[in-house]
Amino acid sequence: MTSVDTKELLESVYDEEFGFRLTNFSIKPVHVANGLARALAGRTYDTTAVTRLVRRYVRNQKLGVDEERYPNAEFIADYATAFANPRGHEPDALKVTRLRSLAFDVLGADGAVFPTQQSFTLSNERFITGDLSDVRMGLFLARLLTAEPTGRIDAATYLRELLQSESDPWTTLALPVLAFGDAREEAPSAEVAERIAKSGHLFEASNGRLVSPTLGNLRDAYDRLARFERNSGSKLNSLRRLMLFGSFVLHVHAVSRWSEREDHAPRPPILLDLFDGTLISVADASRATLRAAGDAIEGVIRSRFHEHVAAEYGTTGKQIDAGLPVSGLGERVEGLYRTYCDGGTEPPDALARAMAEDAIDREREAPIGSLIELGRRAGFLAPWSNQGRGGKMRKRYTATAEFLETLVAATIEPDDPAEFPEFLERLRDYFGVVVGRPEDDAVIRHTNLRDEEFWPAVVSINEEDLRRNVEEFRELLVESGYAKAYADGRTMVTTRPEGSF
Repeated sequence: MTSVDTKELLESVYDEEFGFRLTNFSIKPVHVANGLARALAGRTYDTTAVTRLVRRYVRNQKLGVDEERYPNAEFIADYATAFANPRGHEPDALKVTRLRSLAFDVLGADGAVFPTQQSFTLSNERFITGDLSDVRMGLFLARLLTAEPTGRIDAATYLRELLQSESDPWTTLALPVLAFGDAREEAPSAEVAERIAKSGHLFEASNGRLVSPTLGNLRDAYDRLARFERNSGSKLNSLRRLMLFGSFVLHVHAVSRWSEREDHAPRPPILLDLFDGTLISVADASRATLRAAGDAIEGVIRSRFHEHVAAEYGTTGKQIDAGLPVSGLGERVEGLYRTYCDGGTEPPDALARAMAEDAIDREREAPIGSLIELGRRAGFLAPWSNQGRGGKMRKRYTATAEFLETLVAATIEPDDPAEFPEFLERLRDYFGVVVGRPEDDAVIRHTNLRDEEFWPAVVSINEEDLRRNVEEFRELLVESGYAKAYADGRTMVTTRPEGSF
């Protein structure tokens, strides 16, 4: 028997089953964007000058005040050539103050720029840093977008083109100080390379397509979105949507993983609430599907811990009881194990649950916490109540105007509009997204796309309110210009608003 730390075992499960870790509960889309850009470019840059441009003041956490760390005089002296005036005039201190204030608002918009680590609002590859706060989520997306089986890498190619361009106001704003940043080639360490190799099976291909149906659909959707953006989007809007969509891709992959590794495991749906939380029955049902998503992620963890228990400790209570005293798992795990056994749980499952619970508790939050933080900032998760009540974990699925546009563009080809029912069917097939059609009632009630019960108790639903949710979705598409309603009752969804039907 090999003694193992439960937290290390959990991290290994993350590496092998998801391809990234669910351990940063303050993660932001800019962290993921920075990691994705770093992996696609294969390099980082010295951003000391940009950081000093942005971070004139630094928060003193102990005193609760902002302290001036890089005053104008010091900043101008250190980067004099950036402020060189052809007439020899000294830089105007007031203008420099305005420049730095604007840079802080624009380049540090997500509050992820600090003296020790930085993830900037990304508009050019020279903003790429070595910040590892994305816990390899960006690397996972880069591997997905550059996997070879489809023969096309539209999203990866377009993202590289956008990052190399300087034709945008954000890059222009920082251009004088960006010149001070030297490039650094990125090569993963042996340890990181080993961790990366553990998830290589996720990107296996057969017959020109990724073996994973979920990842295959997500890859197609990402490339479809890139083709739309290439033809229709501005640089900054395209970058924003392509990066934010990555947060949704990570979410869909994580909540689908259990169903892909085990034939009879559930896959929770994503029920979008289009009523801003005011239709209580729909908000509650949407929140229930998000809770099921968290359970599905923990289902993967428990399953892997169960496999570890069977291999290392045995499959009977006698074998496990004999191994526990020398396991090094500690009194807490042993106590949890006894409690589960006393409650009627079979010994192998009891020990697996005890170990998983110990590992997750040591991370301070449930694994879904990282994905909830990303989803909230990316525009597809909102507070369970429209007054903001419920706390960090009590959220529901929704869609901001920007996320709705992104979802349409990732689902519908520009030259292939679809009728509204077909569009809804694609959302369910590609992403597991439902909004409340009659054929989805059982899926929502059981929080399982496989129409089998997930939780011991089914979710209470109001069919009339779900139909209203579908109609609200249709009307939002029409109002946004991404759908057109006809007199015969048909509604066509397209990525070419107005005049393309």
